[in-house]
Amino acid sequence: MGCTPFIPHPSAFILYPMHRFFVLPFADDQVVFSPEQAHQITAVLRMKSGATLIVLDNTGWEYVAELVVVDRKRATAVVRQKRPSTNEPALQITLYQSGLKRDNFEWVLQKGTELGVSRFVPLITERTVARLPKKFGRWQRILTEAAEQSRRGRIPDLAGSVTFADAVSQLPDGETAVIPWVGADKGGLGDVLMGDVTAVALFIGPEGGFTPEEIALAQQRGVQPVTLGKRTLRSETAALAATAVIMHQLGDLKA
Repeated sequence: MGCTPFIPHPSAFILYPMHRFFVLPFADDQVVFSPEQAHQITAVLRMKSGATLIVLDNTGWEYVAELVVVDRKRATAVVRQKRPSTNEPALQITLYQSGLKRDNFEWVLQKGTELGVSRFVPLITERTVARLPKKFGRWQRILTEAAEQSRRGRIPDLAGSVTFADAVSQLPDGETAVIPWVGADKGGLGDVLMGDVTAVALFIGPEGGFTPEEIALAQQRGVQPVTLGKRTLRSETAALAATAVIMHQLGDLKA
């Protein structure tokens, strides 16, 4: 891609930090935004031709692009600069989240993306009450918008739902797996996440918690029960609290 240095339009400085859009795919240095993105650019952000924004292709690269055509139904841009995204965490967290009511599950997707989760896996456990609706299109939009808002370079992966037994039986080699559990009377995340940890599998239970049988199976498969403290957390709270602790423990949340 032939990208040359350029002087941004003055509006680029007004809009700092520049607005970000995942556009999949785009050819060469020509970017055509979707109708929904064009509407946001024109009607919501009120951007004009010559304004500068960031385009992402979900490969870890980001592209500084200049708007060249802007109207209510169409927006196009030309890429002026290519650079690596520096906002992706080096740590890979896979969050196995038990089924929750729709709003709570979507809240975990959104906020987990902001914190840096790399992959979400909807989890079916023995005590899962809420049925996981087939909302993958909606969930993908939530992940994309959260990744744009939090200035990430990639959209987290979203897997299909899996049973707890299958999930703990198919863990990749070299991944540190932890399961917060109210019965874990000792051993916090800081005690487990030591050494050269680059990938973490985090299992979060449903509203009723994991069964003793599930905990026993997890331990047989090398998943380590940990405590999140003395207070009992709701499932969605535990997911985000544990994610934040893991990120901090392994240095991602440091300035």
